[in-house]
Amino acid sequence: MGYIQKNLMAGEKVVYEAKQHGIVYVGPFFVALLAFFVVFIPMDPLAILCICMLFFTIAFGWAMSIYGGRQYVVTTHRLIFKRGIINRNSFELLLRKCEGIQVDQSILGRLLDYGTVNVTTGEATNSYMYISHPLAFTTKIHEQINNLKDI
Repeated sequence: MGYIQKNLMAGEKVVYEAKQHGIVYVGPFFVALLAFFVVFIPMDPLAILCICMLFFTIAFGWAMSIYGGRQYVVTTHRLIFKRGIINRNSFELLLRKCEGIQVDQSILGRLLDYGTVNVTTGEATNSYMYISHPLAFTTKIHEQINNLKDI
Protein backbone atom coordinates (compact mmCIF):
# COMPACT_ATOMS: atom_id res chain seq x y z
CA MET A 1 0.00 0.00 0.00
CA GLY A 2 1.47 3.34 -1.06
CA TYR A 3 1.73 6.68 0.67
CA ILE A 4 -1.38 8.08 -1.01
CA GLN A 5 -3.64 5.16 -0.13
CA LYS A 6 -2.44 5.18 3.49
CA ASN A 7 -3.30 8.86 3.90
CA LEU A 8 -6.75 9.08 2.34
CA MET A 9 -9.50 10.45 4.55
CA ALA A 10 -12.71 8.53 5.20
CA GLY A 11 -14.81 8.50 2.04
CA GLU A 12 -12.02 10.01 -0.07
CA LYS A 13 -11.07 8.35 -3.36
CA VAL A 14 -8.28 8.86 -5.86
CA VAL A 15 -9.74 10.33 -9.05
CA TYR A 16 -6.64 10.91 -11.17
CA GLU A 17 -2.90 10.36 -10.85
CA ALA A 18 -0.63 12.42 -13.08
CA LYS A 19 2.83 11.28 -14.10
CA GLN A 20 5.98 13.08 -15.09
CA HIS A 21 6.65 13.02 -18.82
CA GLY A 22 9.53 10.88 -20.08
CA ILE A 23 11.25 13.98 -21.49
CA VAL A 24 12.79 14.56 -18.04
CA TYR A 25 15.06 11.56 -18.61
CA VAL A 26 16.70 12.86 -21.79
CA GLY A 27 19.76 14.15 -19.90
CA PRO A 28 20.45 10.89 -18.06
CA PHE A 29 19.87 8.98 -21.30
CA PHE A 30 22.62 10.93 -23.09
CA VAL A 31 25.04 10.43 -20.19
CA ALA A 32 24.39 6.67 -20.38
CA LEU A 33 24.80 6.84 -24.15
CA LEU A 34 28.27 8.35 -23.66
CA ALA A 35 29.29 5.11 -21.96
CA PHE A 36 28.75 3.24 -25.22
CA PHE A 37 31.01 5.63 -27.12
CA VAL A 38 33.79 5.17 -24.56
CA VAL A 39 34.08 1.56 -25.75
CA PHE A 40 35.47 2.79 -29.08
CA ILE A 41 38.31 4.76 -27.47
CA PRO A 42 41.55 2.83 -27.75
CA MET A 43 42.74 2.33 -24.17
CA ASP A 44 43.10 -0.29 -21.47
CA PRO A 45 39.94 -2.47 -21.13
CA LEU A 46 39.93 -1.96 -17.35
CA ALA A 47 39.95 1.82 -17.82
CA ILE A 48 37.10 1.53 -20.33
CA LEU A 49 35.11 -0.56 -17.87
CA CYS A 50 35.70 1.94 -15.05
CA ILE A 51 34.70 4.91 -17.21
CA CYS A 52 31.58 3.11 -18.47
CA MET A 53 30.57 2.23 -14.91
CA LEU A 54 31.12 5.86 -13.88
CA PHE A 55 28.86 7.13 -16.68
CA PHE A 56 26.15 4.57 -15.88
CA THR A 57 26.32 5.42 -12.17
CA ILE A 58 25.99 9.14 -12.93
CA ALA A 59 23.06 8.50 -15.31
CA PHE A 60 21.29 6.25 -12.79
CA GLY A 61 21.80 8.71 -9.92
CA TRP A 62 20.57 11.60 -12.06
CA ALA A 63 17.49 9.65 -13.19
CA MET A 64 16.65 8.64 -9.62
CA SER A 65 17.00 12.23 -8.41
CA ILE A 66 14.59 13.32 -11.15
CA TYR A 67 12.11 10.53 -10.41
CA GLY A 68 12.37 10.87 -6.65
CA GLY A 69 9.17 8.95 -5.99
CA ARG A 70 7.00 11.76 -7.29
CA GLN A 71 3.23 11.37 -7.18
CA TYR A 72 0.66 13.95 -8.29
CA VAL A 73 -2.85 12.92 -7.26
CA VAL A 74 -6.33 14.45 -7.46
CA THR A 75 -8.72 12.98 -4.91
CA THR A 76 -12.35 13.77 -4.26
CA HIS A 77 -11.31 16.37 -1.63
CA ARG A 78 -7.64 17.27 -2.11
CA LEU A 79 -4.63 17.63 -4.35
CA ILE A 80 -1.71 15.61 -3.04
CA PHE A 81 1.81 16.14 -4.31
CA LYS A 82 4.41 13.77 -2.88
CA ARG A 83 8.13 13.66 -3.59
CA GLY A 84 10.89 11.52 -2.15
CA ILE A 85 11.79 7.91 -1.59
CA ILE A 86 13.85 8.13 1.59
CA ASN A 87 13.15 11.71 2.65
CA ARG A 88 9.51 12.46 1.94
CA ASN A 89 8.13 15.88 1.11
CA SER A 90 4.40 16.16 0.60
CA PHE A 91 2.05 19.02 -0.11
CA GLU A 92 -1.70 18.72 0.26
CA LEU A 93 -4.16 21.32 -0.90
CA LEU A 94 -7.87 21.21 -0.17
CA LEU A 95 -9.78 21.70 -3.38
CA ARG A 96 -11.91 24.36 -1.64
CA LYS A 97 -8.78 26.52 -1.24
CA CYS A 98 -7.74 26.27 -4.88
CA GLU A 99 -8.18 29.65 -6.56
CA GLY A 100 -6.51 29.18 -9.90
CA ILE A 101 -4.79 26.71 -12.15
CA GLN A 102 -2.47 27.71 -14.96
CA VAL A 103 -0.84 25.46 -17.56
CA ASP A 104 2.38 26.50 -19.28
CA GLN A 105 3.44 24.57 -22.37
CA SER A 106 6.27 25.25 -24.79
CA ILE A 107 6.01 24.28 -28.45
CA LEU A 108 7.78 20.99 -27.71
CA GLY A 109 5.49 20.54 -24.69
CA ARG A 110 2.44 20.92 -26.90
CA LEU A 111 3.80 18.45 -29.44
CA LEU A 112 4.73 15.85 -26.80
CA ASP A 113 1.86 16.70 -24.42
CA TYR A 114 3.66 17.83 -21.28
CA GLY A 115 3.79 21.08 -19.36
CA THR A 116 4.00 22.92 -16.07
CA VAL A 117 0.89 23.10 -13.90
CA ASN A 118 0.72 26.09 -11.53
CA VAL A 119 -1.80 25.80 -8.70
CA THR A 120 -2.51 28.99 -6.76
CA THR A 121 -4.12 29.64 -3.43
CA GLY A 122 -4.50 33.00 -1.71
CA GLU A 123 -0.84 33.52 -0.93
CA ALA A 124 1.10 30.75 -2.63
CA THR A 125 1.72 29.31 -6.06
CA ASN A 126 2.97 25.76 -6.47
CA SER A 127 4.52 24.70 -9.77
CA TYR A 128 4.73 21.12 -10.96
CA MET A 129 6.96 20.76 -13.99
CA TYR A 130 6.94 18.22 -16.82
CA ILE A 131 3.49 16.85 -16.05
CA SER A 132 2.31 14.44 -18.72
CA HIS A 133 -1.14 15.34 -20.09
CA PRO A 134 -1.42 18.61 -18.12
CA LEU A 135 -4.80 19.58 -19.56
CA ALA A 136 -6.37 16.28 -18.47
CA PHE A 137 -4.88 16.87 -15.01
CA THR A 138 -6.36 20.36 -14.74
CA THR A 139 -9.70 19.14 -16.10
CA LYS A 140 -9.90 16.53 -13.33
CA ILE A 141 -9.08 19.21 -10.74
CA HIS A 142 -11.85 21.46 -12.07
CA GLU A 143 -14.31 18.56 -12.15
CA GLN A 144 -13.63 17.76 -8.50
CA ILE A 145 -13.96 21.41 -7.49
CA ASN A 146 -17.35 21.52 -9.23
CA ASN A 147 -18.38 18.25 -7.55
CA LEU A 148 -17.60 19.81 -4.16
CA LYS A 149 -19.82 22.79 -4.97
CA ASP A 150 -22.71 20.44 -5.77
CA ILE A 151 -22.52 18.78 -2.37
